[in-house]
Amino acid sequence: MKISDYYNWLKRDWAKIGLVLSLFMLVFLFVFVREKDFIVFLILLQTPLYMLHETEEYVFPGGFEIFFNRKIFKVESDTKPLNENFIFFINIIYIWISLPLFGILSLYKYDFGIWIPYFSFFAGVSHVLLGIKAKKIYNPGLIVSLILNIPVGAWTVYYLYSNKIINSLIINFHCAIGLGANLVLPIMGAIIYKRHIKKQTIRVKQSKM
Repeated sequence: MKISDYYNWLKRDWAKIGLVLSLFMLVFLFVFVREKDFIVFLILLQTPLYMLHETEEYVFPGGFEIFFNRKIFKVESDTKPLNENFIFFINIIYIWISLPLFGILSLYKYDFGIWIPYFSFFAGVSHVLLGIKAKKIYNPGLIVSLILNIPVGAWTVYYLYSNKIINSLIINFHCAIGLGANLVLPIMGAIIYKRHIKKQTIRVKQSKM
């Protein structure tokens, strides 16, 4: 197989691969990391839990892009403006690279990774807000958000606070980073939405010429 074939395979099945990786990482963390450094364990734990979040969004039952396009963007398309490329690159950069990278750096200094449980918590809350905005009881990613991302993220932050790793539960730089990383996503979403509408407007004008 060529490198391009591996890339296309990863781009097509990344969420399924993430499910397998998350299970492997959970076993590894509980067996090898938990007893050695519980704080690093909690920081690194957010990555496989978020991969399970992605599994619900894009595999079982999947359909997050359809939900977002139709219920949030309110367009008559399952694949635009939120498309496969945007979903792939955002999840790879955020979850597959940034979270484990800064989690590993927390081995050197906790401060590198303390923003991660905040990120996971706010990402889970965003699914609740999306459900409210769309007036839907369920959206892909909500269940894992409610049973894992929100409670584990919140408990991790509380544990860090109770062990004096952070001085405040909310008013700190780590919380700002975690929240900010989440707020970047709707901004990017607004950009691709405006581009989509602009392209649609141009096509309509051209069709009338």
